[in-house]
Amino acid sequence: MTVRVVSSIVSALLVVAALAGAHPPPKTVLREIVRLQGARRPDGDAPAGRMTLRAQGVEHPFAATARQAYALMENENEEAPRVAERYTLQGPRELLNQFATARPNQTVTILAEHRPGSTDLFLLALDLCPPR
Repeated sequence: MTVRVVSSIVSALLVVAALAGAHPPPKTVLREIVRLQGARRPDGDAPAGRMTLRAQGVEHPFAATARQAYALMENENEEAPRVAERYTLQGPRELLNQFATARPNQTVTILAEHRPGSTDLFLLALDLCPPR
């Protein structure tokens, strides 16, 4: 190889290395875990706000008493996730049916996975108190 070819290759490698180091790595949230607690009712106390949760094709008013979102992130400087006002519940029919038939006096606790940019909550666990 000639000196000119070797110097061109070295120059190209240096330019690529400089461009790669010029930008910080992209901030990406891998997934979020959302915890909601409240009651499936249109009225009453909702200290954490009113929400709409869609299950089995029907929109259900939800009076939230607690709303938290936790993210597993690659970048520690990423902004904390926020809980939206509307979600569509996805998951096993048994859990969706438990939510859809919960009485207004039952406290509903939902633990779900959320993918950023989506309005779907994938149910991991659902608890009703009192159970019956």
